[in-house]
Amino acid sequence: QGPQGPQGPQGPQGWGPQDPQGWSPQGWGPQDPQGWSPQDPQGWGPQGPQSPGVYGGVPRGVATPFRQQVFQQLVQKRHSCDDDNDDDVIVATCLQDLLHVDDDQGFGPCAAALDVLSKRREELPALPLQLFRKRGILVVLVLEVASLYRQLSTSAALTHVASNRVCNCLALIQSVATHQASKAFLLDARIPLLLYPLLTLPGSDRASEFVRVTTLGMIGSLVKEDDSQSVFFLVESELISLCLRIMGNVNSTDRARSVSAWIVQKLLLNDFGLWYVCQTPERFYAVASTLAKMVDVLLEVPSIRALKHVIRTYLRLCDNPTARAVFKHCFPYGLLADESLQDLPRPIRMSLSEDPATAQGLKMLLRLLNQ
Repeated sequence: QGPQGPQGPQGPQGWGPQDPQGWSPQGWGPQDPQGWSPQDPQGWGPQGPQSPGVYGGVPRGVATPFRQQVFQQLVQKRHSCDDDNDDDVIVATCLQDLLHVDDDQGFGPCAAALDVLSKRREELPALPLQLFRKRGILVVLVLEVASLYRQLSTSAALTHVASNRVCNCLALIQSVATHQASKAFLLDARIPLLLYPLLTLPGSDRASEFVRVTTLGMIGSLVKEDDSQSVFFLVESELISLCLRIMGNVNSTDRARSVSAWIVQKLLLNDFGLWYVCQTPERFYAVASTLAKMVDVLLEVPSIRALKHVIRTYLRLCDNPTARAVFKHCFPYGLLADESLQDLPRPIRMSLSEDPATAQGLKMLLRLLNQ
C-alpha cells in the first residue's frame, strides 16, 4: 500500500487514505509530532491549532524567526479584515483563541488574540462583560501573569516578548475592571493582590518599566471612579506604600512616578484614605517624606504632570488639622514662595507656567500654611 502515499494531496485528509498505518512514504501523517503534513499546500494539518481558522495555522517545530513572521501575519490578517467582519464575531473568535496553548516561544493564536483585543478594547464597549462571562478567560489571563513570575525565578532578564504578552493581559484585566459588575468580582477574588509584585520588578530596563506602568494603569482604573469599596480594598492591602516606593525611587521614570502620585492622590480624596494616612505618625511621615523627595527630584527633572499631583496631594493632606500644623513648620523648600510665586526655584516656576490651574493650587496651599 505504500506506493499510493504520494497521492496524498488528493486525499480528503491530505495523506494517502489507503495507507493502513496512516503514514505516507515520506514519514508524515496525522500522528506526526510536528503536527502537519508536507503534502499539505497550506503548510498545516487538520489537527487543532494548526487548522486554518481565522488566524491561520502556526507550524510547530520551525525556526523562531519564521515563527515571528507568521505571528505578525496573523495579527495583520485580523486587523486587515476588521472592516469586513462583525465585531461580535471577531471577539468570539479571539476569545476562543485565548484558550489555545501557544508554543514555548510565546507565538500562536493566543498571542495574536491578546494583541488584537488589547489594541481594540476601547472600540468594543461590550468587551469587559464578554471577558468576564466567557468561562476560563479570566483564568487564562491570570495564569499568563503568573507565568511571568516563573520566568523571573529562573532568569533575571525580562524579554520584550514576555513583557508585551503580560501587558496585553493586564490591559484586558483593566478593561474588566472598568465595568462595575466585573470590577466587584475582581475585588472579591482579590486578583489585584496578584499584580502587586509587578510593581517591584527588579531592573530599570524598558521591558520592566513597561510592565510597571501598565500595572499601575490597571490598578488606577479601580480608583478612577469614586468607589469606596475599591478604595477600602486598595488602602487595606498597603498599595500606598508600594506607590510611595516608586515615587521615591530616583530610577523611576516620570510616567511611573506621576501615575503612582495620582493613585495616592485619588486614595486620599476618599475620607477613609485620608484617615488611614493620618491615623499614625509613621504613615503620615512616610507620605510626607516621599512627597518632599519628589519635590527634590522635580528640581532636577521638571515635570508639570508629577508636580500637579504633588500639590493636589498636599492640599488634600491639609484638610487634616494635624497634618496642616506639621506642614507649617516642615515644608519642602522647593515649593516655598510668596503669593506671587516669583521666589520659586526656576525649574518649578517654569513648570507652573505651563499649567495656570496648578499654579493657583500652589497659591491656595501657601495661603493655608500662612494662616
